[in-house]
Amino acid sequence: MSCAIPSWPVARRDAKLAGRRWAQALEELEELASRYPLSALIGRAGMGKTQVLYALCERIDCIYIDATEFPERNLAYMAAVVAWRLAARSTARSKVVDVYRRYGFQGLLSLAQGDPSWTLSAALDLAPGRVVVALDEWMPSPEDPQFFQAASALHRIRNMGLDRAGFVVSFLPEVYEKLASKIPPLGNILTAVSVQLPDVLTEEDAEEIAAAYCPERTKAAVSLLRTRPDITVRELLMAMSATKEVEIPIE
Repeated sequence: MSCAIPSWPVARRDAKLAGRRWAQALEELEELASRYPLSALIGRAGMGKTQVLYALCERIDCIYIDATEFPERNLAYMAAVVAWRLAARSTARSKVVDVYRRYGFQGLLSLAQGDPSWTLSAALDLAPGRVVVALDEWMPSPEDPQFFQAASALHRIRNMGLDRAGFVVSFLPEVYEKLASKIPPLGNILTAVSVQLPDVLTEEDAEEIAAAYCPERTKAAVSLLRTRPDITVRELLMAMSATKEVEIPIE
């Protein structure tokens, strides 16, 4: 059998989502995204949050955004990116589309800085139906200097009462805990609309993940888990894809 183990970066758009518990998380997340304006995906680093979001965007009309590329994590920048994505594929007559065609992203950013809530709403109206925005790494760490600015943006989305959009935000557990403790109203809302990925792998998880990519390495995956009980999905796949170095004799 041939192996198709994702290499670095492990989370990739063309990689399949493996593991029963991850498939279940995807189903739950899709349900939340289809009903609520804001929902959360929580999981340790390397446990599959990005791959779940990629899988979500393969199943529904979805905009995936890697927020680590943002110079600022605020509502204006988020609104400008969403508007840029939606205006690029719209033929509607709209101020947002007109600004996009005349001035590009910088024009949309200027528009959003003047009124981020209006810009976001107007951009979402360009979509023919409900659209899901997957925000990955929106708040990358509890110590991030933009933590409260980023949290404020989520709080405003929650208060906008959007009925044709769902924002799905990925969180590390420690980031989510800080958010819940520092901004209780937002934390309380997200508690009811969150999906938690597994904190640790079971042997069944390791078997399912290995079988999806390289069935002949299933036993090796389980053995690796037994030696490293806290191993993440990313670490497991990287270890499975590693090859032994070839020693070349020096003549």
